[in-house]
Amino acid sequence: MVIALTLRGGDRARGAAVVRLVRVPAATLIAPDAIPLQVTGLARHYGRLVGLARFDLELRPGQCVALIGANGSGKSTAVRTISGLLEPTEGTVRVCGHDPHSEPDAEAARAALALVPDTPMLYDDLTVRQHLSLVALAHGVTDDGIGERIDRLLERLGLSHRADFLPAELSRGLKQKTGLACALIRPAKLLVLDEPVVGLDPPSQALLVELLLDAKASGTAVLLTTHQMAFADGVADRAIVLSEGEVLDRGPWAAVRKRAAERGWLPAHG
Repeated sequence: MVIALTLRGGDRARGAAVVRLVRVPAATLIAPDAIPLQVTGLARHYGRLVGLARFDLELRPGQCVALIGANGSGKSTAVRTISGLLEPTEGTVRVCGHDPHSEPDAEAARAALALVPDTPMLYDDLTVRQHLSLVALAHGVTDDGIGERIDRLLERLGLSHRADFLPAELSRGLKQKTGLACALIRPAKLLVLDEPVVGLDPPSQALLVELLLDAKASGTAVLLTTHQMAFADGVADRAIVLSEGEVLDRGPWAAVRKRAAERGWLPAHG
């Protein structure tokens, strides 16, 4: 589906943006009792380099799993493969029972999964508010109250004063917040965040924790990656530590955090 949009933000009218959309009402495609994420034997190779090896994960409603590791450990490879952005070398991914790597099944997977990538993916010619309107429209959120919900979300994220700005006018942190807002304005059974604290100041990180706890409380499953274990305190129920594509440790959050500190990977202050 191709939709021509002429969206206006405040007093700053923007030109038309032609965007390719696939409107997928998630409720019509996703079983209410579906398991948000099932990953079995997932592997991704880059030639001789193993980016991810035999990775398994099950994530149920309201749970949060944190993927922990240094740069190059395989965290982003795992997230991108789970989200359908990378093809797996081996293994399977099911998002609410749907395969994100096989059309047309991938449409239902995309309807269930909201992704916040490590680098915000924004349209150059759409304002912050227009991005949220577009995402809501693409996912069938067209009720009369959507405008007010967008306003409330912008206010909570501290984006109201930049609602009518283009991405080129935003700082790295504000771009990150815009991507997060896009993920939160739409329905999703699974929220995936790749290094979400990059570019965020401490107050914004604290707000992100609140938003993730709210998402969990509403039944959304959360998968996040970070190399800052202190950020995931109080949010993650379980953790998986990756190193060079291999699972180094996994288990309940507190136990994995304790073992990481004992190995010297985690500073004593967090």
